Amino acid sequence: MNQYPDFDQKLYDDLRRGKEYAFAAVFDRYHRLLYTIAYRFLKSEEEAEDAVQYLFMKLWEQRETFSFESGIRSLLFTILKNYILNELRHRSLVFEKLYEMAQQVNDEDEDAFLTRFEQGELRKYLRVAIDKLPPQKQKICLLKIEYGLSNQEIADRMGITVPTVKSHYTQAIKALRNEIESLIMWFPVIWIYLID
Repeated sequence: MNQYPDFDQKLYDDLRRGKEYAFAAVFDRYHRLLYTIAYRFLKSEEEAEDAVQYLFMKLWEQRETFSFESGIRSLLFTILKNYILNELRHRSLVFEKLYEMAQQVNDEDEDAFLTRFEQGELRKYLRVAIDKLPPQKQKICLLKIEYGLSNQEIADRMGITVPTVKSHYTQAIKALRNEIESLIMWFPVIWIYLID
């Protein structure tokens, strides 16, 4: 008798042993449903894709230690739920910090506030957003934004082509825009850092 409710014993055993077909079977069966759930809570296609990518990466990396006794569906939903809760908690903290900063405008000269924001807080939030990017996009952003390297210099340093650098940077900027969308509404000066 099968002890697992949503797949057979062989699939679980093969998944634990790192068989790609077993992983693909799980992915094919659940990725659309998981994406739909993530999108419903995160309200962003890219963030929903990131959530599903994270979930399946975690499944693959920890396949030997996960317990599948309550079924893989239950396990995947738990991983996704925790990821979404962490994302929403992070958003809440960012908005609280922005609210506190906005309240300080009443007590400070607006120009001084904006200058302090541009120099300190903007870099902090931009760095948090960059840290969420995939590794190659993250590295390209840091080399471009923090070190001011040209596309050619980045391509030479990373051993990739200039069009690849441009493509990754363009995709990264789209992701960063979504991440700090609320900041842009209040402080258009943010674009100076992203466009340069």
